[in-house]
Amino acid sequence: MKKLENKYIKIANECAEASGKIIKKFFRKKIKIETKSDNTPVTKADKEAEKIIRNIIMKKASECGFFGEETGKLNTNNEYVWVVDPIDGTKGFITGKPLFGTLIGLMKNNKPYLGVLNQPILKERWIGIANKETRYNNVKIRTRKCKKLKGSKMYATSPMMFIGKSQKVYRNVRYKIGETLFGADCYAHGLMASGFVDVLLEANLKPYDYIASAAIVSGAGGKFTDWNGNDLNINSDGKIVAAGDPKIHKQLLKIIQKVK
Repeated sequence: MKKLENKYIKIANECAEASGKIIKKFFRKKIKIETKSDNTPVTKADKEAEKIIRNIIMKKASECGFFGEETGKLNTNNEYVWVVDPIDGTKGFITGKPLFGTLIGLMKNNKPYLGVLNQPILKERWIGIANKETRYNNVKIRTRKCKKLKGSKMYATSPMMFIGKSQKVYRNVRYKIGETLFGADCYAHGLMASGFVDVLLEANLKPYDYIASAAIVSGAGGKFTDWNGNDLNINSDGKIVAAGDPKIHKQLLKIIQKVK
């Protein structure tokens, strides 16, 4: 089992290195921006980065399935499935903000197993094995304890993702905490694993936005679930709540359930 784990970590690192070189080539350069059917932006950097990741995985881990934001699904019923977002935070990337990340996740039996968050501009990389260990630039890290919700540090990707009941959930959680920071995308997930962020609240993420992060945060000692407290999988509804301290996570679930 350890041998297989090491194999997949090596592949994930290779994917991070190869995609990082491509992304750096396009960062803060004039680049054509297209709009996808879901009204989100995509660039040549996104497409080429995912292409090289997919090629490496298909060559070196052909037994695995693949689900990428730009290239879609392949054999997603396999025991192991890679779930990839080549640039999580494309809007930030195209405005020159270095807080995006490449998310390379691996599921085992439809559960987060391995996660890599690579930030090639800042030369930062988080690698996590779910519920086991997480390393930041090859140094073991842990989430931090949090005595109370009030005054804890919370991130969400954008306030605009909270609509209807979700907006009420966000307002209630924010009221208990005091404030929310925005605009860091998956980078905030890495910061939670490193012990700088206490709470994450998201409302409409896709599997490639959360599978890698779930492994990274849980590997560092945090709790990363849906709004019902269930473990995440490829079919989760994209409503995510995470906490560096599992005790705080329980308090967050109680606040959320009062709205639902």
